[in-house]
Amino acid sequence: MVDEDIKRIVKERLMAMPPNISFSIGDFGDFTRDELIKQVEEETEVGKATIEMQINFIKEMPKLLKRIIK
Repeated sequence: MVDEDIKRIVKERLMAMPPNISFSIGDFGDFTRDELIKQVEEETEVGKATIEMQINFIKEMPKLLKRIIK
């Protein structure tokens, strides 16, 4: 089971993106923003992969910003 706060953060990040954008999730195929949100809510394999990718991006963000701000 995925922590509800983590799911909420990931869903909010996805909601900030345009609804017509398409995401390719590895071997799972392409998904719309809303399809990914549903996958995250239902904690499917695709949803869990999406959560993992988003959390990894959030963790790396300070390093990316540090390089940009130099």
